[in-house]
Amino acid sequence: MNKKDQEKQSPLIVAQIMGKWVGGGVESVIMNYYRHLDHSKIQFDFICDEDSTRIPYDEIKKLGGRVFLIPKYQKLPKYLKALEKIFKENQYRIVHSNINTLSVFPLYAAKKAGVPIRISHSHSTSNPKEWKRNLIKNILRPFSKRYATDYFACSELAGRYLFGNKTFDRGEVKIIHNAIDIDKFRFDEVARKKLRKEFGIKDSTIVIGHVGRFVQQKNHTFLVDVFEEYHEKNPDSKLLLIGSGPLEDQIKDKIKKLNLEEFVIFLGQRDDINKLYSMMDIFCLPSLYEGLPVVGIESQAVGLPIIFSNGVSREAIISENAKIVEAQEVEAYIKKINKIVQGDKQRIKQRATTTISENMSIKKEAIKLEKLYCRPIKVLHLISTSLFSGAENVACQIINLFKSDNGYDMKYCAVIGKNKPALEIRKIPVLELNKFSIHDIKKAISEYNPDVIHAHDPKSAIASVIASRGKKIIAHIHSNHRYMRKISIKSFIFHFYIEKMISDIIWVSDSALNEYIFNKRINKKINSIVLRNVVNPYELKEIAGNDKNKYSFDLIFLGRMEDVKDPLRFINIASQVQKSKRDLKVAMIGDGALMDEVKAKINALDLGKNITIFGNLINPYKILLCSKILVITSRYEGTPMNALESIACNIPVVSTPVDGLLEIINKKYLCSTDMGFVKTITTLLNDNGLYNKYKIDLITINNGINDISTYKRKITELYS
Repeated sequence: MNKKDQEKQSPLIVAQIMGKWVGGGVESVIMNYYRHLDHSKIQFDFICDEDSTRIPYDEIKKLGGRVFLIPKYQKLPKYLKALEKIFKENQYRIVHSNINTLSVFPLYAAKKAGVPIRISHSHSTSNPKEWKRNLIKNILRPFSKRYATDYFACSELAGRYLFGNKTFDRGEVKIIHNAIDIDKFRFDEVARKKLRKEFGIKDSTIVIGHVGRFVQQKNHTFLVDVFEEYHEKNPDSKLLLIGSGPLEDQIKDKIKKLNLEEFVIFLGQRDDINKLYSMMDIFCLPSLYEGLPVVGIESQAVGLPIIFSNGVSREAIISENAKIVEAQEVEAYIKKINKIVQGDKQRIKQRATTTISENMSIKKEAIKLEKLYCRPIKVLHLISTSLFSGAENVACQIINLFKSDNGYDMKYCAVIGKNKPALEIRKIPVLELNKFSIHDIKKAISEYNPDVIHAHDPKSAIASVIASRGKKIIAHIHSNHRYMRKISIKSFIFHFYIEKMISDIIWVSDSALNEYIFNKRINKKINSIVLRNVVNPYELKEIAGNDKNKYSFDLIFLGRMEDVKDPLRFINIASQVQKSKRDLKVAMIGDGALMDEVKAKINALDLGKNITIFGNLINPYKILLCSKILVITSRYEGTPMNALESIACNIPVVSTPVDGLLEIINKKYLCSTDMGFVKTITTLLNDNGLYNKYKIDLITINNGINDISTYKRKITELYS
């Protein structure tokens, strides 16, 4: 892709699920990343609860983003309905949920809407003291991976908490640090003096600072207890509290009762926290639990001595100035504070030279996040047979269509047998199954971890639903199967599973869709589209060029030696044509259960000199190009690949009136009876003018049906 093409590309829009936006740490983290991403590549849509209070609309708009307000999750039916509507209307490739255990709800809606990449991001853990909140968390936590395709966490502790030790140890959880703009968070002695003067704080006064929402998790009550005892013995000290929240009034009442109003400063929500850190001497974070607190990173970057509780991840310690207090006891905190104050005579000079790990640099982590967002969509093409025929050919064509597209990574997944040479000549990347079983399919899915499973027959679709959890599944129906047109065990089982878990169904023809026994019910619940097969003539002719042999045939049969293709009828027709054309040359390509009967019938009709059986060929296209007429005797089809290939090669087709050909082939070349076949074939072989006119017509037909770019666009829409 050249520079101009890149410039023309629209940015990838990521839907960020934010919950109730109240100006907390998670919102700060996501906005921090948003500010530092390349907005020509990545943009955010923020989806927030309608009772949010501190959404920075102006900044989001300026950066190129949008905000959607939805009912809060407590109104679950309305919440899910609103989410699904937004997801479908905007066709997101990625939904990134930042609401911890509650992510199961938006990711369920994303799965239902067909979003291929669904990220669950763990920003926190839990604490036994919050028993009401923990009740909900513990109920929802087992479902944390149910609808997610990717697992993110701000720290190891947060990752293990939400996704489990096994998932973390397998390396499936990606750590995205709560990084900061290191250049912004530097100690500023000028700001220290200015702010202390503004708030009437002497240079000698010890200022203990805290930044965080007034909620139980942040443990303000305990912090006030610590300050009360410290202040009693050290009167020249103050407590600086930055933030707001539901417990703010409660904390103010407590301070009033303790007669500490003169010594405790409430600053509410501030936009200059980077400057306020400079006026502090000690930062105290006694939280009951944390993931990787961004305020802890910021305060260390400014060079502040910081005291963490044991509820904070050890990963938060990124400088020698940070200490963890193991016990939630007032005396333990007092000892740490005293030790810091007594031993930190040169703290101001030291703070000016403090450095922290580059892993906490927002510039570095933003590039990391950008790469994760822009990773290819992984598509697993699941096929239930080890043979190679129409459906398998379509799967290969799709894989090759996307081979040069960096946005996709695809694998062909099947038992490898007779299909091996055909896959090799087409250079198809394969994920081999030992056998087509739920166990082996589960193993393949676990190994490859696809975003999309493209199942190329009803059996594969059912197996995909059973074997996978949370994956986007597309069922591709390549034929108008008889059992799908009536109430049968197979059609009922297919219906039972697809109604629950499959997001889209591709039907190869109108007939296949309209004649499906449960089509009216399915169409109400699942996105069904008719997408006729196409052929890339350039790819076909390139493969044909690998065969250096010379051929010359009047008729060709190209398909499986199975009842559905009716090769025995083809032989009967060839026998009748041969009566008027003694030197008739016929090619039969394929293999299957009827092969012995085919050979026996050829011998019985004494056609051995006229009919050449090639068996199953990985490259039948040179023979096709050297034949005059393709004859299709199938009992039913979707849009047969052999017909499309023949049309692409400008080889006339005479066929039974099968579904997909009814709309593209002149009806005079669609035959219901053997005598109709014989008459049509004989006429074409003997009338050069008519034959050449048919070939000219095929050019127009090919231009209309083999529209590769439109086909790829429609497939892309389904994937992303």
